[in-house]
Amino acid sequence: MHQMRSTMSRERDVTVTPKTCARCGSRFESVRREYVCVACRQPRSKSKIDGPDLSRRETQIVALIRQAKANKEIAYELCLSEGTVKEYLNRIYKKLQVKNRTELALRGLVPREAEAS
Repeated sequence: MHQMRSTMSRERDVTVTPKTCARCGSRFESVRREYVCVACRQPRSKSKIDGPDLSRRETQIVALIRQAKANKEIAYELCLSEGTVKEYLNRIYKKLQVKNRTELALRGLVPREAEAS
């Protein structure tokens, strides 16, 4: 592994090692002995970003749907089975009251005034 040396304000050498997150597979650098990135260490709380009570995983799936990813691609990217992605999508459809992935992808892109008419 490639290691870099940097000096902190206390005149101490610190070894920064590039690593791969054990959960999401993204690359990150860490001084400590960590196996997951900062994003994966965040508490798994509910997110109000995309609607009523969407979990962090559901929010990730909505973001991938908006990128026009297929269920198989979403499953591969999030390390899930394709059936699990379908179950998540059904829950998301019920929570956001949409009928299909097209409505889901368009939700939030249309201004609220246009939805009323």
